[in-house]
Amino acid sequence: MCNCSVESIEDELELLCLKSKNDSMTLSMEITSDNMVNDYNYRYLGSLQVSSRMFEVLQKTVLSGQYKDAQRALVSIRFFTNGNLFGEYTGLNNFYSVKISSNNICIYNVETRSSKKINMKDSIPQLLFFHYNDKDSSSCGDLFYFRKN
Repeated sequence: MCNCSVESIEDELELLCLKSKNDSMTLSMEITSDNMVNDYNYRYLGSLQVSSRMFEVLQKTVLSGQYKDAQRALVSIRFFTNGNLFGEYTGLNNFYSVKISSNNICIYNVETRSSKKINMKDSIPQLLFFHYNDKDSSSCGDLFYFRKN
């Protein structure tokens, strides 16, 4: 039995995901305690050339809750250089689908059916604003923050 911490296992899963470079595969683990179920999912999104730096990008999803059918999602888009975490966008949930295409991050919200394409050629923006119209047609949106490691 391994005496590894959850954090060290998370790090290993991230490294495996980065090494795989396979965007059709999701690496997962489930941690169950007395009153909590946590599911960790990692998916390789692709690579981005930002200015003169190359980044490998992963999507990390953590589903957490007392019951499997009542879990909340915390989703982040994580940027790595040479296998080390450079930073991440936080604030996403499981309504967002993320892809990398032609040096763009493509974000789609399945609930609002809205999409946005962000070009990453010159820099990584500190804030991303994802605009959409709510069910009552009011204009609103979500902010995603880039936190540098």
